[in-house]
This record gives sequence, C-alpha cells and structure tokens, in this order.
Amino acid sequence: MLPIVAPLAGFALGVAFAWVASDELARAGSAAVGTRSLVIVTLFSVLVPVPIVAYFLILAQDWSMAYLLEGGRLASALGMGLLLLAAASTPLGFRAAARPAAARNVRVMVGLGAVPALLATALITLLLPRLSVFGTFAQFHGDFGTRPVAGSFVGTALLWMHAVLIGAVVWTFRSLKHLTSRHGRR
Repeated sequence: MLPIVAPLAGFALGVAFAWVASDELARAGSAAVGTRSLVIVTLFSVLVPVPIVAYFLILAQDWSMAYLLEGGRLASALGMGLLLLAAASTPLGFRAAARPAAARNVRVMVGLGAVPALLATALITLLLPRLSVFGTFAQFHGDFGTRPVAGSFVGTALLWMHAVLIGAVVWTFRSLKHLTSRHGRR
C-alpha cells in the first residue's frame, strides 16, 4: 500500500467495514463510537496498514513517493503525517459511513466508498509508469540505474504486504460479521 494512496484506500475500507457491521450500528443507534466494531476496525488500521506504509517509507522512500519527492529531503513530519493519515483513514471511513450503514442506505454507502476507491485507482494508474521501476530519486530523474520493480526487494515486499493486507481484510470482515451476528442473537 503506497503512502500516498493509503488514506484513500483506508477510508474506502472503513466504509466497507461499516456496511458489514450495519446490524451492530443499527442497534447502537448509528453511533459508531463505543461499538465493538469500531474497536476491531481501529485495531485493523493500526496493525496492518500502518506497518505496511512505514515499511515503504523507511526502506523505499523515493519509490513510495513515486519519485515526486526526494526521500532524503522528505521531512520526517511529512512521513509521520502520512502514517497518521493511514492510521486514521479506516476508522474515519467507518465513522462517516456509520449512519448510512445503520439505515441500510446503499446509495450513500456506494458514494462514500466509491469516490475514494476510484481516486486511489486513478492515482495508481497515473503513477504506474513511475511505480514500475525501482531506483533512487536521482536515478529515476537522471534516467540511469533503475531496474524493474519485479524482482527487486520492493516487488517482493509488495507481494507479501498485499497478501497480508488481503488476509487481514478478509479476517476483519469475518470478525465483524461474526460479532454482529453473535451479538444479534442475545
């Protein structure tokens, strides 16, 4: 998950998580605060996207910024800000979608989730030529010494990190579904 795309993807995931937790949100009067679902979503956000974003910010700074900013000159405050956005985006998406999820308002839910998902997809599509090569900021802009991401440690990390991300998303969906169905039987 790229640091510059993580907040958009996280927000869209939060909306999807709210949809799965709609039964609990409806019982809670659509207030996400204080629900078990929000705790699960927040734990997901801190334990999965944040380490992924941090990994790329630390070990592949230039690549993770799509060579738009030089990693060596990247202010630590910007990196920390991106980490905080990655951490906050999923719970924020969940909170933003709590009321429409509780009301089962599909139209609003689709709008809330689709806009950031489409923006993230468009951003990755636009940056794909930059993201398909690995090197330093100077190598990329000087057109020397770059190599394909496939076969580099970044390519391997992308495969592993996204496998972990997908597994964690599936686990979170199942946990939310189990929590709301179990809680509903009481």
